[in-house]
Amino acid sequence: MAIVGYMGSGKTTVGRLLARDTGRDFVDLDEEISRRDGRTIPEIFAAGGEDLFRDLEHAALLDALAREEGCVVSCGGGAVLRPENRDALRDARTVFLREDIDVLYARTRGPNRPLRGDSSEGFARRYAERLPLYREVAEVEVHAEGRPPNAVVEEVERCLSRR
Repeated sequence: MAIVGYMGSGKTTVGRLLARDTGRDFVDLDEEISRRDGRTIPEIFAAGGEDLFRDLEHAALLDALAREEGCVVSCGGGAVLRPENRDALRDARTVFLREDIDVLYARTRGPNRPLRGDSSEGFARRYAERLPLYREVAEVEVHAEGRPPNAVVEEVERCLSRR
């Protein structure tokens, strides 16, 4: 199972709770990339740019989705950019965790977000470009609406149980 959405949408928080509730392992793709590479995400971007990061992300995503025991994978906000990632995500149970753009922008102002955008306009433009890609891969779309993570998890579980 995978969770996609823009940066700051709560993928990691919701993913951890969903994994706990379903008895699955949890994989945060960014953490997995850093663990494998031995560098932080900002260090990877500084050393090799977005292309290197996306290569590492692709390999980690395929490995996580291929785990026999199943897990909940929190994907980075740009994981949907590569067509081969979208193919893999369409073959998995994928949830698009959606949040309002103003909430996302406020949540992502820290320096550990290399693609957060320099302005609210750039941030919103990147979100608009990715929105159809999130929807393309998702079996379920859940709008978080600033709700507590447990409430979002309950909705995700309800939506998935109906399918």
